[in-house]
Amino acid sequence: MRRRAFLASAGIAALAGCSNGDGSTTATPTPTETGAPNFELRGARFPGNKTLNVVTNFIIAVENTGSAAGTFRSPLQMKVGDGEWKTAGEVEMPLDAGETGEWHSPDFLPQYLTTLHFRLGAFDETWSIKIHPRELDFSHYYAVPTGLYINVLGGSFESTYSTSGNETADTTNDTATPAATTTPVSAPDEKAWAVMQVDVRNRLEEPHDAPPASSFVLEVDGEQMPQHQEVSANPYEGGELAGRTVRRGELVYAVPEGTRARDIRLVWEASLPKGDVKAIWTK
Repeated sequence: MRRRAFLASAGIAALAGCSNGDGSTTATPTPTETGAPNFELRGARFPGNKTLNVVTNFIIAVENTGSAAGTFRSPLQMKVGDGEWKTAGEVEMPLDAGETGEWHSPDFLPQYLTTLHFRLGAFDETWSIKIHPRELDFSHYYAVPTGLYINVLGGSFESTYSTSGNETADTTNDTATPAATTTPVSAPDEKAWAVMQVDVRNRLEEPHDAPPASSFVLEVDGEQMPQHQEVSANPYEGGELAGRTVRRGELVYAVPEGTRARDIRLVWEASLPKGDVKAIWTK
């Protein structure tokens, strides 16, 4: 198997993969004996749908229906969403007469929500892969392209929850000193508190902004629940996060009484300079 390189494209890590055949503007035969090769597309295997940060690839099959060996060549083009077509690489396969070869693309990692389109110039055939949000179990992290790891660790349902209190009197010296107190806060009628633990890590050396609490949305049966960060004694907060550091805190939501872990989805999404991203945590 020979290695072929693709140009890096928006939303895809640099591509470098293998093939047992390869690509040019037309199918250019390279005769090696009397007679002539002739190339026909025999199919392709594209995944159709993939999620963010999941390695994918595709296969293109070509048959030499001619009477002599030859080399099939064709450019492989790609475009991201509604962008312009760009040459991503070349498909090239030496094939004996009557032989069918498969060209295997390099593995690549889609990082943004979009549709990736591919076109094989020799046959003017196109295929597409639609990139969907990343779906994760609780306690599994999502790697944001900008350098953060975001992990929703899980949570609990509470009828009352304790928030921070104010200063209390220190009776040993009759002075007012700060002391850790808590005030129980009951959930609204027919509601419960869903208290979710979030962990955000900056894997880079330089500081990076952690996403704000408001960017995390909790849904029950598809309906967005109101967030109540004022209830928590340890609320998650966004803002600057130093390099190689971690921030962990709580997200608090009012949900219907009787809500179960399997009923909820916690969604985080953002529009980044190179595209949109979205991750969904469920049980």
